[in-house]
Amino acid sequence: MQSQENTQIPVSLKKEPSKWWAWSLAILILIWSLFGAIGASVNYYLVNSGFYEDMFSDIKDDLGVYPENGTSREQQEWNETNDFLDLMGDEFGEMQQTSLVFQFSLICLISGLIASFLLFSRDPNGFKAAGVWLGIIAITGTITQIISLTTMNDFYGDIPGMTAGDSSLITGISTGISIGTSLTCYLSVFGFIYLAAIKSKVDEGLTESGFH
Repeated sequence: MQSQENTQIPVSLKKEPSKWWAWSLAILILIWSLFGAIGASVNYYLVNSGFYEDMFSDIKDDLGVYPENGTSREQQEWNETNDFLDLMGDEFGEMQQTSLVFQFSLICLISGLIASFLLFSRDPNGFKAAGVWLGIIAITGTITQIISLTTMNDFYGDIPGMTAGDSSLITGISTGISIGTSLTCYLSVFGFIYLAAIKSKVDEGLTESGFH
C-alpha cells in the first residue's frame, strides 16, 4: 500500500494582480477627459462672449490712426496690420470651432467617466471601455483637426501678401505635424491600455501542497 507521505496534491493558486494598473489608467482617463471638457467650455465662453473681438479691437486702438503724413512704407504697413486685425477679429472664432469641440468634449467626458468607473470597480470590461474612449478621442480629435486646418488654409489665403502656394505649404506642414503628434499620443495611450489589461489578468498556477 502506497504511503500517504508520498502523496502530493496539486493546489490551484490565484495571484492577485495589482489594482494600480487599472486605477492609474482610470486616473489618466479622468484627467484627460475633465481637462478637455474644461478647456473646451472656457474657450466656448471666451469666443461667444466677445472676449477675442474686444481684444483685437483694443489692439487696433493701440495701432493708432492712419499715418497720412507718413512714408508709403509706413502707410502700407499700417494698412496690412489693420487688415490683418480685421481678419483675425472676423475669423478667429470660426477657426476655433468652439461649438463642435464643446460637443465632442462632452461625448469624450461621458465615455471617460464610464470607463473610469468600470476601471475603479476593476470590472474586466473596463479596459474595453477604455479602448472605446480612446477611439472616440481619436475620431473626434481627427475630425476637429481636419476642419481647423482647412479653415486655417482659407485664413492664410486671405492674409495680404500670402500666396496660394505659401498657404498650401504652411497648411501641409501644420497638418503633418498635427497628425503625427496626435498619432504618437494615441498609440502611447493604446500601449498603456494594452499593458494595463495584460498586467491586470489573474494568473492561475499549480503548486504542490505542503501536506505530504
